[in-house]
Amino acid sequence: MPQAIRDMVDRHMNCEDIAMNFLISHFSRKPPIKVTSRTDFTCLGCSTSLYLDNTHYTERNNCVHFFAQVYGYMPLLYTQLRGDSLLYNIRGAQKCFENV
Repeated sequence: MPQAIRDMVDRHMNCEDIAMNFLISHFSRKPPIKVTSRTDFTCLGCSTSLYLDNTHYTERNNCVHFFAQVYGYMPLLYTQLRGDSLLYNIRGAQKCFENV
């Protein structure tokens, strides 16, 4: 990963997920993958959330433009694929396959 991108992520403490998707798409020439859970992550030691800050999404948008500038092109490819695990355990629900 280019040093300029690592420096920006470290400086802003944001956009590391976007930077990884840029890197993987750059080398694989495949669309990005979003890996997340459906449940909310609760940070017990945090006083506030980044998502509550009005500038959070603006900063992430700026990251996308900066990363594309560093790479010299937009490596992220468009996709509409979404994959959810059949074994995903939603709060209070049972797994689809009990013996797996």
